[in-house]
Amino acid sequence: MKVVSNILELRGNTPMIKLNRIVSPGFATIYAKLEYFNPTGSVKDRIAAYMIEEAEKRGELKPGYRIVEATTGNTGIAFALAGAMKGYRVTIVMPEGMSEERKKILRALGAEIIYTPGSETDVDKCIKKVREIQKSDSRVWVPGQFTSMDNVLAHEKTTGPECVEQVGRDINAFVAGIGSGGTLMGVARYFRKEGINAEIVAVEPEECSVIKKGKKGPHRIEGIGDGFIPEIVDTNLITRVELVSDREAIEMARRLAKEEGILCGISAGANVTAALRIAQELGRGKNVVTIIPDTGMRYFSTDLFKDV
Repeated sequence: MKVVSNILELRGNTPMIKLNRIVSPGFATIYAKLEYFNPTGSVKDRIAAYMIEEAEKRGELKPGYRIVEATTGNTGIAFALAGAMKGYRVTIVMPEGMSEERKKILRALGAEIIYTPGSETDVDKCIKKVREIQKSDSRVWVPGQFTSMDNVLAHEKTTGPECVEQVGRDINAFVAGIGSGGTLMGVARYFRKEGINAEIVAVEPEECSVIKKGKKGPHRIEGIGDGFIPEIVDTNLITRVELVSDREAIEMARRLAKEEGILCGISAGANVTAALRIAQELGRGKNVVTIIPDTGMRYFSTDLFKDV
């Protein structure tokens, strides 16, 4: 084990695990990338430090500036940590209906939180508030996870190559939920560039499918299904969209904990539910890669652990 100079150097290079007990005989092999091994326990650590560093290089973010971002939680937590390590004040604008754990982690990392009405599907209100703050203060930098290609590039440069290094080039499908869309787009771009002909599967909440059905509605899968198609999402790169219900996602997240020892969030349950469908269709000898975006430890106050 090497010694690192600061915690941000520990982002990325997360483990890949082969799922066993939940995958039936005759299905394709499913590999799950455990993103909760990142410093704050989520995939969003990959983008926060990268976006900050790129903005600094371009002169968009300077000492004394404040970082302000709209998020449902994980991105905010990642920016709170990265901002603190780099000496920036961080203000997070998030829907009031997100889990209490996320709010407490943000405060513990020193971030200021501004709440907007609603829950997961009301991120548009957060974005509107961020724009108001940005207009009133010239020393505010907004990462813009839903619009910045740096989000996509962070995954194109790290997540995509790691998947190929760990599993090999014989990847038949890559499955990930659409929150900001950065993970799916970055990996898809890398695969296309490298000539890896994998199916690119987007996962949406059944109750809030804006890509497949043009439908916005309340749901309980925190981290995906924000009620709009982010600007960075190129739907031409998506070959298939799978819809997963709240119940399916929650039940699968519980199964992952009990049967695979993977204590994960609800969006991971959605990803694996969709991955299992693809694995059943592809059959033995094929490979499916999916993402476990975050740890289940920030969901104890949600329906995921309601009966525990």
